[in-house]
Amino acid sequence: MIKYSLKCAEENCNKNEPFDGWFQNSASYEKQIDAGYISCPYCGSLNIKKNLMSPAVKSTKEKIPKTVSKNVKHNKLNQNTNKQIDMMVILRNLKKEIQKNAEFVGKNFTKEAKAINEGKSKERAIYGQADAKDLKELKSKNIDFITIPWVQDDN
Repeated sequence: MIKYSLKCAEENCNKNEPFDGWFQNSASYEKQIDAGYISCPYCGSLNIKKNLMSPAVKSTKEKIPKTVSKNVKHNKLNQNTNKQIDMMVILRNLKKEIQKNAEFVGKNFTKEAKAINEGKSKERAIYGQADAKDLKELKSKNIDFITIPWVQDDN
């Protein structure tokens, strides 16, 4: 396995920290980049480049894990962290797609959703903010919507 330090090449994202990617070999990295499987965890861009990095040198000293727990195996701890990171990448990519393909209506979400449902407003994809009471009202009127956690770009 090869661990690459990767960096987003987008101008608005270049201040963010590099992120790691593990690949079977360098050909696997190239294949995944070409197929668009690797995206920036911060902005969702597919414009990813290898970051400058130093080679890993194996030490003869035995490393002691920093996190020690009697109840959690280290592999399980790493697996949960990777799932959390994967979910953040998915949520950031979903957020980017929504922003690209829908109109932001802010706090007028409920009002606009009702207007679209009643034919008083042009039918289109919208996103915005609504409280629990308003969402309950939309649900009672059989107006379809979905709530999505809106993750910050700088996390």
